[in-house]
Amino acid sequence: MPFDVTTLAIGHITHDRFGERTLPGGCSYYAARTWQALGARSRLVTAVGEDFACRDALAGLNARIERRGRTTVFTNIYPDSGPRIQFVEALAPPVSPDEIPSEWRRPDVLFLGPVLNEVDIQSFKQSVDARLVAIGVQGYIRSADEKKVIPRLWSPGRDELSGVDVACLSDEDLIGQGDLLQRLCASIPTVALTHERKGCDIIEGGKKTWVGIHPAREVDPTGAGDTFAAGLLFGLAQGRGSQEAARLGAACASIIIEGVAGEDFHRMREAFIRAERI
Repeated sequence: MPFDVTTLAIGHITHDRFGERTLPGGCSYYAARTWQALGARSRLVTAVGEDFACRDALAGLNARIERRGRTTVFTNIYPDSGPRIQFVEALAPPVSPDEIPSEWRRPDVLFLGPVLNEVDIQSFKQSVDARLVAIGVQGYIRSADEKKVIPRLWSPGRDELSGVDVACLSDEDLIGQGDLLQRLCASIPTVALTHERKGCDIIEGGKKTWVGIHPAREVDPTGAGDTFAAGLLFGLAQGRGSQEAARLGAACASIIIEGVAGEDFHRMREAFIRAERI
């Protein structure tokens, strides 16, 4: 498989609170770092505050960063049962396509990965000529009620989803979302629906295909879905079939959950071997 893949991730890099520690997070951050580790020419466009404190995490990452206001801050709580609970202390400004350098506007993969609806789908589709356009659904179905992150009903029409090739979401993202999955499947050629430890479904043309997981020693589930999406999209950009690409995504996710907040990105090339075992 060729490795000459250029990727562009869009969305906030966040401050994630882990006890007394503040570590970088966000869908776009996990995707960009995963692609970098897999060998892609990874690029990231983001917005953070003047208070951004995780500069070391961006070392070696090709990023265009707008600094204004405050950085988005999340605290994640994982109950023994039930979905994750998130609190948000601050929110950075929206990400603008004006920040994209002209030489970055023709990537193989454009991944719109907001955390709280800070990335407008139409604006970026019109500004970037990508071979593969993908969205991370989670960031479009969340809003902040005072300091708690809560679901918001998202009912995108065909026009909004036109030109999107891949959508990535989880079972948790569908809670309270009515017919969202049907809307996505009717408009987007490839929909990847993850089921945490139970694998994922790849839905194409009304046909659903299940792909399993690779066993892992779970330490922290943060970023698993984002890393899965990155691996899936990297595989598709390489020309892999959707099931094979999903196995690469699952392998990437199995690695990231074995450390805290992305500390195992350096191991990501192990995913190519793990994918063969799924």
